[in-house]
Amino acid sequence: MFRENLDAYILAGGRSRRMGTDKLYLQIDGQTLLERTIATCRACLKKVKLVAGNSARLSSLSVELVLDSPMAKGPMAGIIAALEDCETETCFITAVDLPDLNPDVVESIIDRYEGQQYFGLLEANGLQPLCGIYHKSALEVFYQFARNKGFSVTEVVKTLNYDVINVDSPRWRNLNYPEDLAVGEFDG
Repeated sequence: MFRENLDAYILAGGRSRRMGTDKLYLQIDGQTLLERTIATCRACLKKVKLVAGNSARLSSLSVELVLDSPMAKGPMAGIIAALEDCETETCFITAVDLPDLNPDVVESIIDRYEGQQYFGLLEANGLQPLCGIYHKSALEVFYQFARNKGFSVTEVVKTLNYDVINVDSPRWRNLNYPEDLAVGEFDG
């Protein structure tokens, strides 16, 4: 189902140091990870934007770019920027390095959202704060953490009014290290 009033923001600002190569351009099933994530979000949501600290490496794409907030670091800088840019009360935010993300996961999150400040996923390793719906009311909490140099998105989410969907799949993962690419298939 296509959602008109919910924008998607893809966090694409990481430096990929642990991977050793830019994760955005890793090929999975004939698509780059970035292309795959954009396509997944576009299948469900009207507007898709990228959030990153460096616009030069993304300038060739036909997707609007939002620059990371200078007040934070890491994914928190992207979430703050997305929430500041968002013109509605909520937005869907996801990291680019989630190869198991697919339209069914996005739709499940959207369909079950009931107004929480964060609604997303609980995976085998714990809370996944980089894939879910954020409400603009969470922005002040992010500001507070950033002012205090607390840049853990998981810690912020734990202070919000939040709920999650359990991801039962043992395959749900982030791609952070080269060995993560060798684990299982990537069926979208």
